[in-house]
Amino acid sequence: MSVDLSQLPAQVSSATSIALSQDPALPQQSRHDAYLFLSQVKEAHQVTWNACLALFLEKDSTTGKYRWGPQERMFAVQVVGEALPTLGADAQDFIQTSLFTYFEQEYAHGTAEDGVTFLKNSTIHLLTLLFFHLYPRLPTFFPHFLTLLTTTLASSPTSPQTHNTTFLFLRLLHEISTEVSDANLRLNKSVNRLNQDSVLRDKFREKDAEAVFKVVWETLVRGIAGVEAGREGDDEIVKEGWRVVGDYVSLSIRTATAEALAETVSKGMPATDKLNLLGVLDIGRVLAEATAEASTGDGNGLEEWREMSARLLNATGGEVCKIVEDSSSTPEIKALALAALTPLLPLLLTSFASSTANQLTTLTPFTSSVLGLYKKDKKRGEAISVEKRAFLAELLKVVVSRMGYGVGEEVEWSLSVEGEEDDEEVVFGEMRKNLIVIADAIAWIDPELYGEAARSIVIAAIDAFEAGGEKALEWQRGELALFVLYGYGQAVLQTGPGAFVQVPVAEVQRAKREADYRIDYTQYPLSPLGEMMLRACRSKIVTHSHPSVSLQFWEVVVRYHDFFKLCPEYIVEILPSFLDEHGLHQEDEAVKGRCFYLFSRFIFQAKATFQAQVSGEFVSNILTRVQDLLPITSSLPDDEPATLDILTKTASQPSFFDSQLYLFEASGILISILNQIPDQQVMLLRAVINPLLVGLQSTVRTNPVSQADFDAILKGHHLIMAIGNIAKGFPDLSARSPVATGEWVEVFKDATEKVLIVAKEMASLLVIRNAARFFFNRIVATTGQAILPLIPMLIDCLLGEITFPELSELLSFLGLLVAKYKHNFLSILDTLLLPVFNRVFYFLKLPIAGTDDTIQHSNLRRAYFNFILSITSANLQEVLYSEKNKSQLQDIFQSVTHYIATDSLAPDQRFGFIVLNKFLNLWVEQYRPETAPPAANGVPPTPVPGFEQFLYSNAVKLCFEVPLKASFDYSDAQSYQARRAAIPFSTDAGLIDVSQVIGEISNLLKGLLQKRGPEFVEFMTASLLPSIQCPPQAGEVFMKALAEAPDGKQFKKFAAEWLRSSRGTP
Repeated sequence: MSVDLSQLPAQVSSATSIALSQDPALPQQSRHDAYLFLSQVKEAHQVTWNACLALFLEKDSTTGKYRWGPQERMFAVQVVGEALPTLGADAQDFIQTSLFTYFEQEYAHGTAEDGVTFLKNSTIHLLTLLFFHLYPRLPTFFPHFLTLLTTTLASSPTSPQTHNTTFLFLRLLHEISTEVSDANLRLNKSVNRLNQDSVLRDKFREKDAEAVFKVVWETLVRGIAGVEAGREGDDEIVKEGWRVVGDYVSLSIRTATAEALAETVSKGMPATDKLNLLGVLDIGRVLAEATAEASTGDGNGLEEWREMSARLLNATGGEVCKIVEDSSSTPEIKALALAALTPLLPLLLTSFASSTANQLTTLTPFTSSVLGLYKKDKKRGEAISVEKRAFLAELLKVVVSRMGYGVGEEVEWSLSVEGEEDDEEVVFGEMRKNLIVIADAIAWIDPELYGEAARSIVIAAIDAFEAGGEKALEWQRGELALFVLYGYGQAVLQTGPGAFVQVPVAEVQRAKREADYRIDYTQYPLSPLGEMMLRACRSKIVTHSHPSVSLQFWEVVVRYHDFFKLCPEYIVEILPSFLDEHGLHQEDEAVKGRCFYLFSRFIFQAKATFQAQVSGEFVSNILTRVQDLLPITSSLPDDEPATLDILTKTASQPSFFDSQLYLFEASGILISILNQIPDQQVMLLRAVINPLLVGLQSTVRTNPVSQADFDAILKGHHLIMAIGNIAKGFPDLSARSPVATGEWVEVFKDATEKVLIVAKEMASLLVIRNAARFFFNRIVATTGQAILPLIPMLIDCLLGEITFPELSELLSFLGLLVAKYKHNFLSILDTLLLPVFNRVFYFLKLPIAGTDDTIQHSNLRRAYFNFILSITSANLQEVLYSEKNKSQLQDIFQSVTHYIATDSLAPDQRFGFIVLNKFLNLWVEQYRPETAPPAANGVPPTPVPGFEQFLYSNAVKLCFEVPLKASFDYSDAQSYQARRAAIPFSTDAGLIDVSQVIGEISNLLKGLLQKRGPEFVEFMTASLLPSIQCPPQAGEVFMKALAEAPDGKQFKKFAAEWLRSSRGTP
């Protein structure tokens, strides 16, 4: 770059102004030229740095202000920073002298760039870079700034200049600490840089640490401790700290100091040094007094200070706990650490009680560490001391109080639709989760303490409600009590019916010993959890008018559904409230939708109890009570024109209908329990399904034009899914009972036929095809073989208009049917196989135009391969060479190898080779020379004779072509092996697929060698290996390793290395 350096400042100023101009009339070429010029200046930093440094420092001789603007000066600083690593010692010293003078003038005697943040940050960052090049060669680096700070403090402790130099010093320390010690940054540093960082840390500790820590501590005391006179101590640092008045220092400095100190106490150092440092800092006492002072303030930056003080407390407490937990710590060291922990615990309780949700999250690790220490003490058999129990009691009290919404506060409770929560809801929800973890830990350490506290909260709330109704029980208190009850069972690790009664230990032990022994829980008295459930149900606290109380009650009922096995009479007590305005008929739509889900879960969980207790009339009454909730209303948004894309988008978005589906499922569950009264069962089932079918008939639109047409189609989509979810309420068939029986089966069969007729008419619409697949997934699981004859009709409905993702899902669905019904599905599969395969072949012939197409092709290839594997795993491979399909058998074989070789990703290749291995095991016969005697009777011939020749001609070459491609990433395979060695349970899918491709190739080659022996060896040595230009000696090494490996798994490592080296990959 050729440039007149004397004109550079003016040129940079002009270019900067143009580049940053917001004038829309400015020509783009001018803006481009400006950016290009600035880039050239930066690239030529070895030439331009001096002029840029002068630009940054230059002042107007008349006004004394900087001649150039902040943007130009920041750019100049960046150029100097770019040049710094390439400059010699003399140039670096020159920059150091200039910067030190600048900082003294601008911060100690000036205005610190008038508060221009980006310029201050840039200059401090440049100073940090300078540190790495000069320290420890320049021993006065830290002393210079320490002197600058102490001088300004001595001359005017309350001046802006003192504020500026303090900020400069602390920010510089933080920047250096981050660059040298940050754990995340270390991951991307070279070995040389890590060694340099280590040297810098050691030199700092040796030369400057004591002086720096003294000033940091003095600043902390000034900033957050207030006035503390007369404290005696051996350490001069503490004496000096208490001597300084801190009321005059801003919250921003307090925050910055706490941040720097948090970094300091978190650094790695020997336990003795760490405890000495903490003893000098006395953070617990200082934070306690500073927190008390700050709690009365409301100034700017107060929340930032509180957050940073919480971070400092968490860092300090966490470091102390680490020392206690460290197995290498001596008893003396652990005793000192525990002594250092003691004064932090009251501060933790105070901070926990007054902190915001975010600050509480900050304190959670320290709290968990303390509780972790107590857990280990308990595991060692140590009794809980009075002090520990007192701390746990106070902590539990604070934790429970923070779980609530706050009685008497203006706190709005709401239940938002998932994904639409506001920030406050999300933060509060996360805080509650953290608090639950803490409460559970306390319960594990001291179950009696937790139990007493929880029972007192729950019973007191119930007593209040029973005595005076909701006038005596605020909704916040009622919701909190039920929330505590909800978490009680998890906290005390009680599950099942035994959680609700006091079962003798002998009975529990007998049940463990004797597999057939069943405990009669009904004969034992209620446990504390059972008593609380009894009181909650009997009190009718669910009738509290606030939805938070009733909703939390239903959450409790669903979690503790086993209680109703012991006290089934309370089902009748609570069910009316579930059906009225306290449950399913809540006014708020989100609350109502959640109640739909909870009702469905409760009916499902308690259906065995229901079956023994209820009648057809009882079920009919419930269905009557929910009848007004079953009508489906749906429409497209009215803020944009109705189109097919809008229809598809609306159908896929969450809506109230998703909650209604749970109500249809609950209806199915209720009807399903009436097996003993089939006439009423069928009558009720028809009563629920027939209105849906009638409505479905009215939604048929084959060529939608108007808004009403699209609304009707959306309703048809919903109706089909609703009928499917009624079927979901009936029990799934199992291997033990694969055939559905009962008159209700015919009702669903009739409904299926009618749904298919409608779906066939509207098969061109994606939302209807999606609904039809949804419907069949549920109906088949319930009715089984009765519906299987209708599968071809479904396939015929879907295939004509099917899309890429739909076809993948269809193959998965058919694979499940194959796996579940096996030979009962064979004749249907025989009919469907070629039409489905032909659609696969059609789609996979389409060109790939981008990433989305690549993903769709990959998904369909894997679905195709998995479908074939489902067929062979069910031992239905005969369908591939049946009379209908045998003419296409070679096409199927060719498709497998073609999809492995063409545009495939590693996961596709892996599954393709698995298919070939499966075929090999099924159809390749053991090699027999022509002169060998006939095979023994009873060994059936392969149904696919000569399949090994197909493998020779098409598959074996792929074993080499695929891994020899440039796109095959051996680094992934190697890193996978290393990762597995380091992390045995790693689930990195990309690495696994690459490695497993090689594994399946190894299995295929080893399988052929084991089956065909000398024939395969002859093929490899005479044909295949020469065809890939493999040197004879390398081929011999390969075949020898293949022969000596006991199986493909043992051969994989050799194969990967051999193939990698053959490709020339380093």
